[in-house]
Amino acid sequence: MKAFKIKTHRLGETYSSPHFFVLSKGNNAGKPSCSAFTNSFVIMAHSESEAQQLFWTCNILFTGHYFKTRLCGSVIPFIRIGEVQLLLEKMVKNYQGHHWNGRFQALEKLEQITKILQHQHRCINQYKIALMQSYDLDRE
Repeated sequence: MKAFKIKTHRLGETYSSPHFFVLSKGNNAGKPSCSAFTNSFVIMAHSESEAQQLFWTCNILFTGHYFKTRLCGSVIPFIRIGEVQLLLEKMVKNYQGHHWNGRFQALEKLEQITKILQHQHRCINQYKIALMQSYDLDRE
């Protein structure tokens, strides 16, 4: 995998190369996303496949709490851009396709299952509300 670029995202800026964003502030610092966060870094790759590999590598680092141990700040935790770059470079250096591809796929499936369960949880809560609101208080 070739080198990648990481820089602080500025609102309104657009990027022509394949990219994704990593949250830089808060308790979820290090969380990758395809859409921009207010406080985030942008990671740019040379190709779409490299961007996907970097995205899932970042997701593994976030899920494995590798970023959490590197948070700074007492009131609002944040992660430094150099820490994110260092961790990603270490992971890319140790990258072995067959080993990590299985993890990427497993993590992607778990993300899909999580979304389904969150949707089911919202539906159950809506059903509870509808069930409780169906009682007619004016009836006596």
